[in-house]
Amino acid sequence: MKLIILVLLLILIALIIAIFYFTAYGKLSEIKTKMDNANENITNLLKEKYELMKKLYEIIKKNVKKKDYLKDFSKLAKHNLTNYELDNELNTYLKTMTELKDDYKVLNNKENNELFKKIKMIDQDITANKKFFNKNNNQLIKSLTGYNKIVGKMLNINVKTSYEIKKPNAD
Repeated sequence: MKLIILVLLLILIALIIAIFYFTAYGKLSEIKTKMDNANENITNLLKEKYELMKKLYEIIKKNVKKKDYLKDFSKLAKHNLTNYELDNELNTYLKTMTELKDDYKVLNNKENNELFKKIKMIDQDITANKKFFNKNNNQLIKSLTGYNKIVGKMLNINVKTSYEIKKPNAD
């Protein structure tokens, strides 16, 4: 009789542990999936932004004689940059491109303005995805306590560096 009670007690303990594990697993996996999706969106948007900026780069290169303003832009694709690094680099080059557009009348035309407008829209989407990523990353930080921390280590789920979100410049 004692053996049956002991076995039932062990089964009950195993069930409780399994319930806690799968609850934590579901919660942490959901957060991680949301973060991964936001990060993938950011990657795709940055690629799209780069392609539009590459078009602007070619136009600027043809029209601006002093070419060292953007001398390393064409090398960006060759570097294996993280989203954080690529975002910063693209924003730096975009600032220079915007200044060149403002300084050279030949660059301030409908076609180029359309490219800048598309880039601005992409930047808004990037910012929205960064906010979503950061929100879920903060939720992950709060969730990785107690037994969730153990489950997180078992699943190799780690807190990531949050994206920096800059306030847009007044246009």
